[in-house]
Amino acid sequence: MLSCAAKRKAHPSMVRSISTLLFLVICFITSCGQAPAGKKLIDEINAAKVKARELGDEAERKRSEANKTSDKAEHDKLIEEAAKHYGEASDNLEQAAQKARELARLQSPPWYAEYFGLQSKLFSNFAQLAAGAHEELLVRKSGALSESQVRTWKDNIKRIKEENEELRKQIASIESRQGIVLIKE
Repeated sequence: MLSCAAKRKAHPSMVRSISTLLFLVICFITSCGQAPAGKKLIDEINAAKVKARELGDEAERKRSEANKTSDKAEHDKLIEEAAKHYGEASDNLEQAAQKARELARLQSPPWYAEYFGLQSKLFSNFAQLAAGAHEELLVRKSGALSESQVRTWKDNIKRIKEENEELRKQIASIESRQGIVLIKE
């Protein structure tokens, strides 16, 4: 058995060990808290954005191939594939927009509502562009376009591009102010 004097001598080193352990646990908990709220949704948004970009690139390759072939059946097949890829890209972007809307409803941190509200609108706009490309390809494949359709598409594209520029500026301002970029370009 330890004498009272021996117990008192052991006590300060034990307190230091416990203090050190407690400090490490607090640091660990604090560092875990540094991850952005909704990290899983943010990762899913970024993955959907990458997937949509890949689908858009593939759609453009198919469209380009279709324009180079003189075989009508091959042309139509490639156009249908391109349209399908644009449709899938639109779906991915709309899912990303929905996830951004979910993140905008989070209460903490307070700037999420504005940031993810803007991101949601941006993704919805991109989804509209992809859906428009999908529609345009199918209409072009099936026959002649009306001047009205072409004008409507061009006006819509112009409007969305202008709106997207403003959304990007607002998003960049928030990212600069917060010192963090959550949705990758």
